[in-house]
Amino acid sequence: MKKSFSSLYPYLAWWIENHGFTQIGLGNEHDSFLMVLDEGGVCWEDNDSDSIDEALKAAEKYLKEVEIPERFGDDIIAEIENS
Repeated sequence: MKKSFSSLYPYLAWWIENHGFTQIGLGNEHDSFLMVLDEGGVCWEDNDSDSIDEALKAAEKYLKEVEIPERFGDDIIAEIENS
C-alpha cells in the first residue's frame, strides 16, 4: 500500500497547506535540493543532503523541531501529530 505525501511528511504538508511553500530542485542561485520558504523568503535550505529523500527528511525534521514550534507554538505540533 502506498503512503500519501502528508502521511510521510506531515510537517511539510502542514507548512504547504497553511503557511508557505517549498522549492524542490537545484536552482540557479542555490545548490540545495530543497528549500522551505514563506512570504519573507527562505526559512531553511538544505545544504547537506545527497538525495531528494534525505532533503525531505531533513526539512521535515527542521519544521518539526525548529520552525513550527518557534513560530506557531507546541499546540500546532500536537495538532499535526494528532491528525
